[in-house]
Amino acid sequence: METYFIEYILGTLDEGKRRQVETHLEQDADARRKLALLKQALEPLAVDEERAVAPPQLVERTLARVAEHICALKPAVEPAPQIVPAARAPLPSRGFWRPRVDVLVAACLLVMVVGIGLTILGRMRGPNSAAVVVECKENLRQFYVALQTYRDQHGQLPDVAKQSPRDVAGMVVPMLGDAGTLPARASIRCPGLGSPASCRFSVNALLGMSDEEFGLYSPSLSMSYAYSLGYRDEAEVHHGPGGTLPVGWSQTPIMADRPPAESVLINSMDNSINHGGTGQNVLFADGHVHFLTERTYGAGDDIFLNRDSKVAAGRGASDIVLGYSAARP
Repeated sequence: METYFIEYILGTLDEGKRRQVETHLEQDADARRKLALLKQALEPLAVDEERAVAPPQLVERTLARVAEHICALKPAVEPAPQIVPAARAPLPSRGFWRPRVDVLVAACLLVMVVGIGLTILGRMRGPNSAAVVVECKENLRQFYVALQTYRDQHGQLPDVAKQSPRDVAGMVVPMLGDAGTLPARASIRCPGLGSPASCRFSVNALLGMSDEEFGLYSPSLSMSYAYSLGYRDEAEVHHGPGGTLPVGWSQTPIMADRPPAESVLINSMDNSINHGGTGQNVLFADGHVHFLTERTYGAGDDIFLNRDSKVAAGRGASDIVLGYSAARP
């Protein structure tokens, strides 16, 4: 149940899972302590916190209230003006100006049209909208530039397995940051899940942490994205990503939207939660990004599980596995 703590804190769990986590917390004091530590660990991300979501239909209800006051029914025909002798004609009022009926109606229609447009735009910015998917692709392309620059410098793509005992997929972000190939402000959060967030740790800082501290921070190192766990050959020797490529660069995934929680991942074929479960952006080794509506590619391989149905390094060079931030090879 503790694998859901990050999503519980971020408020992305569905109602059923949220209640399960809360029940677990009520019954387990140690779990409550770990949750408190995790909240403390994630506190620096508060500056990047997503703004509160407005209540459902707030715009529509506000506009209806406005319409009730300024668009009330007026007489269809204005009363005929009273004829007053010129000498006794009243001076024009400098106070409240009473608008004509047609002006009121036009203003009301304009407010309604603007409000409806804002509502539609808000819905277009949902996590599974085309605009957000494109923005997420741009995030992954920025990672591609950083990865290829790192490869030019070191002769290979980052191999998180070499960072033992901190060998988790999310280490790719501080590795790129330390190499100077990933801009400090590069976002590790999918645009559909909130405002940009960046990694604040160096590799040395993470290596110097206690196991407990690192366990708290590791799920947020690459936050919304998954990275290649490499593969093991027949002799169980681990190899980093981008070495032997039997299917070519254009068919080798190296990063993607993060998968669902591990317990869900192993027992279902659910897509990433980044885009409302509709699919996931996948970055391939040649730099192109493709939105997959299923988490399989090529001959039907699962990009989030190896051929043993485990979140671990692939079983052979052609078995590509993209692990969430805290996943180990």
